[in-house]
Amino acid sequence: MDRIFQAVYNILKWISKISGLTYHEVNIIIYYIIIPGFFVFLISRILKSKSLIFGFIVFVLFAIFIIPDFEKFATALFEHSVLFLNWFEYFGLNYVQASVVICVLIPILIIVLLTYLNKKPTN
Repeated sequence: MDRIFQAVYNILKWISKISGLTYHEVNIIIYYIIIPGFFVFLISRILKSKSLIFGFIVFVLFAIFIIPDFEKFATALFEHSVLFLNWFEYFGLNYVQASVVICVLIPILIIVLLTYLNKKPTN
């Protein structure tokens, strides 16, 4: 799990470096906008409804509009995310393990499931 955590961390740091955004901003954009947006896209294909995508885009644009300082917001949300991941110590997972399970493995499983459901023939 340490290798996966380190690889993801290094990728996020690299994106931060080339984008000019902070690590916290990149983290929040990926885990709170891009990955959920991909879930919404896949679910909307399953349901054959574009309204989910439209609603998600409106929500994100509204959030961007009302957040006066995204860097400060991202840092605060990142700190809350760390607290959430540390909470999994009650289940025997340290921060690194919880990060890999919650932020890597579960999203991959959801994407695999939603992709399967998208390819499943409908009657």
